[in-house]
Amino acid sequence: MKDLSAETGQGEGNPLEVVFGSGPVGQAVARALLVDGRKVKMISKSGRLPGEFVDALGESERSLLQSASVDLVTGDPASLASAVRGAATIYHCVSTPYQEWHRTLAPIQDSLVAAAVEAGALLAVADNLYGYARGIERIDEDSPVDPPSRKGRLRARLHEALLEAAGEKGLRFVSIRASDFYGPGVTWQGVFGTTRFLDPLIAGKRPALLGNPDLPHSYSFIDDFGRALVLAAHDEKALGRAWIVPNDRTLTSREVAAKFAEEAGVRAGVSALPRVAVSLAGLFNPLIREVLEVLYQKEEPYIVDGSRFKTTFDFTPTPLEEGIRKTLAWYRVSRQTPVGAGA
Repeated sequence: MKDLSAETGQGEGNPLEVVFGSGPVGQAVARALLVDGRKVKMISKSGRLPGEFVDALGESERSLLQSASVDLVTGDPASLASAVRGAATIYHCVSTPYQEWHRTLAPIQDSLVAAAVEAGALLAVADNLYGYARGIERIDEDSPVDPPSRKGRLRARLHEALLEAAGEKGLRFVSIRASDFYGPGVTWQGVFGTTRFLDPLIAGKRPALLGNPDLPHSYSFIDDFGRALVLAAHDEKALGRAWIVPNDRTLTSREVAAKFAEEAGVRAGVSALPRVAVSLAGLFNPLIREVLEVLYQKEEPYIVDGSRFKTTFDFTPTPLEEGIRKTLAWYRVSRQTPVGAGA
């Protein structure tokens, strides 16, 4: 982890873009902003950034980047206001472990809404698809909002709070929703992240996928998530509503896993981790226990349609094979070991 709090950032006259969250989504947003030559301040609880993220940036990009520490759950409003002073856009890319959602997500969003209104900044929110009804043929922006889980109901309430703040406080916002994501920086959060998938796969073992791996499931490349959020934040057509990130073609989870194995040069299939196994593991792990109520997403076809965003903003999603190559290249650097060494 690297501390860039002493950096001043370059590019005078370049409006400041403040990214809350240094996890995979925050990193993807920051990459998109820095490639575009924008000045970025990344804020997290620790104020430190992942070393592989910083090291992968070019010198000119690093000169535009700084970091700061703010605790959105227990921190004071004055320190938050100071951190976002001069911001043109505030990106909400903060999440917490499932078991902490109901304690943390509403206060975090409330703090960022208040900071954005005070600073006169636009709030760009990274969201998910949990609020939509289950059992529908495909999910798009017109799908019914009928959350089948506590987490989905919470997400729906948070979006309603954004709409209320827009009407009552003059908040300018946009929300971008993505399906399960994969890509650089994704560790324990993703189906194809390091902990549950890449580590065993590269070691030549069989990763276990949740639910039924032979059903179609749309996956979002993390950098597409970041690009879409940045694009929407800078286009007036996007403001005041939620959009869905376009994805490359939808395959089954087993087919996606096979493409990872082929690109990595390993021979390893996958096994299915059924609900009963998740239930048993949840007896000892509170995070896994919280997965049960959203496991339906892996037990039914989950097809996501982001064509409205794609057409409106001329957005081209990253081809799956390219996303996999970039993910494995990042994994090789982050682990400091050749991909395929465990084959």
